[in-house]
Amino acid sequence: MAVRASLLHSVIATPPSGNHRVTDAMRRPMLSTLFDDIRPMFLSGLASGFVAAVALLRIHQTWALVWLVVDLCLLAARVGIARAYVAHRDAGDASEDPAQTWAMRYAPVSLAACLLLGLGAMGCVASPDVELGTLSVMVAGGVFGGIASRNAALPRLALSQITLGTLPIGVGALLCMRPGAWILLPPLAIYLAAMRTVVQRHYRVLVALMATRQRNAELAARFDAALTHMPHGLLMIDAQQRVIVANPRTAQLFGSGQGIAFGTPFADLVATLGADRVAEPGATDLRTRCGAWLGREPAPLEITLADGRQLELTRHQVPDGSAVIIVEDVTARRRAERDIRHLARHDALTGLPNRHTLHAELKRLLARRAKRRGGALAVMYLDLDGFKPINDTFGHHAGDDVLTQVAVRLAKTLQHGELAARVGGDEFVVVVEETTAATCAQLAAQIIGQISAPYALPIGTTAELGVSIGIALDGGVETPDDLLKQADRALYDAKSSGKGVYRFYAAPRASTGGVTLHVP
Repeated sequence: MAVRASLLHSVIATPPSGNHRVTDAMRRPMLSTLFDDIRPMFLSGLASGFVAAVALLRIHQTWALVWLVVDLCLLAARVGIARAYVAHRDAGDASEDPAQTWAMRYAPVSLAACLLLGLGAMGCVASPDVELGTLSVMVAGGVFGGIASRNAALPRLALSQITLGTLPIGVGALLCMRPGAWILLPPLAIYLAAMRTVVQRHYRVLVALMATRQRNAELAARFDAALTHMPHGLLMIDAQQRVIVANPRTAQLFGSGQGIAFGTPFADLVATLGADRVAEPGATDLRTRCGAWLGREPAPLEITLADGRQLELTRHQVPDGSAVIIVEDVTARRRAERDIRHLARHDALTGLPNRHTLHAELKRLLARRAKRRGGALAVMYLDLDGFKPINDTFGHHAGDDVLTQVAVRLAKTLQHGELAARVGGDEFVVVVEETTAATCAQLAAQIIGQISAPYALPIGTTAELGVSIGIALDGGVETPDDLLKQADRALYDAKSSGKGVYRFYAAPRASTGGVTLHVP
């Protein structure tokens, strides 16, 4: 049994062909070619039975009757095996490799059928009936030629069938009593060689095609997996702007559970996916925007959804007129960009505008000096009194908390349009437009009162500090730095006067030094 099984395994083997190795995925469909179409098998069996019936009628020999009966039995067995395999396959046979199992059952029967045909043809050739011999050789040649093509996926089986069927015919030619019957031998040898070449060529082409198909299937599977699991949406549209490729992520990014129908115009698809989910336009406006976007030079298209997310669509043209469109959720990126822009213009600790923003605002306000209706631009330079001891005593975390509270108190004190900025460790600047000295003095007093109130610290204690203010009114300075320098000089005067006060900047030749306010 072991020897028989080993021989059968060898007969139905699928050896490598050239640089191509036959994988299990390739072997299964190659084995199934034995059973997929039983019509050639059935017709070859009928042809063999026909020759057997003719032999029985013409020469009335017992062996012809045996040939006919056995041939019909073998035909029934082959057809039955093929139909049983198909039934098991369609029923979802759980066995590991049903094609291998049923091929092992089919191979001995098919070899026996070919041997029987060869033996029958041998008897016909050896008989005195020349026409019968010619008919048997012609039918055998046709049957074996069909086997060379139909069973080429299993080259050893095909060649074994052809050899078992052809050799008896040669033996019959040698045993024939008619002179000159040996002339069949050279054509038979050439026929065998030709069939071998045909089988090998068919097998080589078949393996190459199946290997290529397997590689393409693997590439398609990898592409499909990449397309399905990529974090962005991807679509491809043809030259008529119809969707021809799309991954599921596209609909997911829009928050839609709908499937994407290929062949849908791109603008209609986006309008459908974005219906009731976009924050700005309706579906009609979104369709119009997409249509206009496709007609422009490639540039990103942004869509804001009702849930606050932002989608960015980018288009990449393909030379054949189609285009690849990437749909990306840029919500986090836009938020990060806003944060970066905010950090570039604001103090990270207090959230107040920084020195860069202050300079830009002062430059803008100085440029519109001629448009003022009589008031002046004022800059107040603030320096906290007693801040260093808080840092030294309670630590930098407490100092940072105090600075944050100072920023909050400044924001509450100022009115709309008035700017407060942090320009140093404990230095702040307040900018007021269209104001007067009296209004500035009143605002400075309010600021000193607010800033000097006690501060509750996270560690459970309180701290106190004061603030000195230097005020400069625009008197025709050229740059923001000039105005800030004037306010800084006024701050120096305030510090020199005992702290906790404000002073106005006065030119060096002025007779009065400013106004001082002491806060108990």
